[in-house]
Amino acid sequence: MSSIKKVAIIGTGVIGTGWIIRCLAHNKIVYAFDKDLKLKKNLISEIKRTWPHVKKLFNKKKLNLNNFHFFTSIEQTLKDADFIQECATENYSLKTKLISTIGKYAKSNSIIASSSSGLLPTRIYSKCKNPERGIIGHPFNPVYLLPAVEIVPGKRTSKKNLNLAKKFYKSISMNPIMVKNELPGYLSDRLQEALWREGLHIINEGYATTEELDRAIEDGPGLRWSLMGTFLTFHLAGGKTGMKHMLEQFGPALKLPWTKLKAPNLSKKLSSRLISGTTKQAKGKSVAMISNIRDQYLVDIQKLRKKYEKKLR
Repeated sequence: MSSIKKVAIIGTGVIGTGWIIRCLAHNKIVYAFDKDLKLKKNLISEIKRTWPHVKKLFNKKKLNLNNFHFFTSIEQTLKDADFIQECATENYSLKTKLISTIGKYAKSNSIIASSSSGLLPTRIYSKCKNPERGIIGHPFNPVYLLPAVEIVPGKRTSKKNLNLAKKFYKSISMNPIMVKNELPGYLSDRLQEALWREGLHIINEGYATTEELDRAIEDGPGLRWSLMGTFLTFHLAGGKTGMKHMLEQFGPALKLPWTKLKAPNLSKKLSSRLISGTTKQAKGKSVAMISNIRDQYLVDIQKLRKKYEKKLR
């Protein structure tokens, strides 16, 4: 188990807030930074909204807000932190500058992780002091419930710090995915991006609505993906000989022009279809209301999944 107890979260947007909640749920001392003190009120409100779900998933009795500290000074935020999770906007220039500042004020042996969902770590840590401690720690929304985190090394990241990061994420009930080498978009987002682009083409060409495409995943592959991914699912599709027969039977379809991985132009017409489609799907419910429904589902599905995972793994 990780000995890291003091964690700094830089940025309190959706992802930063998720990290804060998850760390608090695992008794970490959390130092949160944002420029505007007014954001503290919204942050505490979100911590309280999500707590019933977090409490149920991690079997916690109470929330200790005494472990939560909010600062508008980045220097003050970082001075005692052993692990730093940066959560700024996806922009090379902004992140490189911010991480350089973090490296300046952080303890020399503190691990610095970026929540980036696709940028290359070698580039964003290029001006950071002691870049061997710099990694990507890419989570999935909502961070406070979903267990996946992609750990991506830069060219100068040390194995020692990769292992320390892995131990830390495990200590907050995450399942680290160790990406062997840096690549744009990492693993999961590249897969999600392919699905997203294909969906945009289908909607753009008028074959389906956003709701119909969501149902195509929800009631089909999505149910299987909750327990097993694409490859094990396709292995089962091959019958007794598994993937071997699956490739023989369905492999030729790869040559058919079924998909269009190049993204379509995000025109006003396509944007309108996406916005109106998802607004209709929301059925008047606010984002907070839908988030609560999603959170309840994610807690229940993860608890149920554990029973079956033991049989597979």
